[in-house]
Amino acid sequence: MNISYSDNIKGALILLIASVIWGSTFIPQKVAMDFWSPLQFTAIRFLIGSLFLLLIIPIFGISEKINRKSLIIYGLSLGFFLGFAALFQQIGLVTTTATNAGFYTSLYVLFVPIIGIFLGYLPHKSLWLAVIICMIGSIFLGIPEGDFRLDKINIGDVWVIAGSLFWAAHVQILSYGVKNNSIILLAILQFFFAGLILTIFGIFFFSEDLLSFPSFSNSFVPLITLLYCSIGSVCIAFVLQMVGQRYSPPNEAAIVMSTEAIFAAFFGWIILAEFFNSRIILGSIMIFLGIIISQIFPYSVKKGSNLL
Repeated sequence: MNISYSDNIKGALILLIASVIWGSTFIPQKVAMDFWSPLQFTAIRFLIGSLFLLLIIPIFGISEKINRKSLIIYGLSLGFFLGFAALFQQIGLVTTTATNAGFYTSLYVLFVPIIGIFLGYLPHKSLWLAVIICMIGSIFLGIPEGDFRLDKINIGDVWVIAGSLFWAAHVQILSYGVKNNSIILLAILQFFFAGLILTIFGIFFFSEDLLSFPSFSNSFVPLITLLYCSIGSVCIAFVLQMVGQRYSPPNEAAIVMSTEAIFAAFFGWIILAEFFNSRIILGSIMIFLGIIISQIFPYSVKKGSNLL
């Protein structure tokens, strides 16, 4: 991927803004679980996001050349991984904290370069250093006492980790999908397919969860959380991710997006009174140090194969 240093910085800044938004959405996502089922909430917010973007197309227009076959292939594959990544994360939020969800989601910073190796890209040695530093920082973020033990991981954490594997696959595929496709059309298709796939999945396996809607007569909280995650997380943050990844390689993009854990911890502290101490501050500093290393040193070195 021939991406200039200035473009890489531009992409990193855009991805950082997306991470702030995602970090803030862990709170309404967790609150929403008091009213919605994980499957229902996830499917509906992607369908709303797709519809919203479809309605604003006349405002912005489409200047890029349209490749229908490429759009459908990438839209379907991205929708599959995005939908189940978000669903697994949402299921995990039922039994884990917003801070832990942010931490375990950030594990994709490790999974992305590993998947990249199988796709033909050998990361530069400095990137592994950045990944290690970010992972140590994430441990400080997610484990308040610094006592990292596998027996402390609950089932919610396991679901979020599973989601992070799907996030990693999504990041890698997206880096190819945004190259020559209209971002707005690709976004609409991936959100639509994500919602559609989850809806079909729900009809066959969890029909009761999918069709049991919360009551809006006593509270607008279910609607507010749904709309915030549909517009903020889906329409704004995910589209920003697509724009950012057009300018930033997937490995470096994953490192920048690991700041989502920092913002999840910050908003968890501000709104839900979850822990926020010196360990989180140290972890945050380490993650930003990892980002700096990833931006200063050379990018991924191509090993020798092309995907699509």
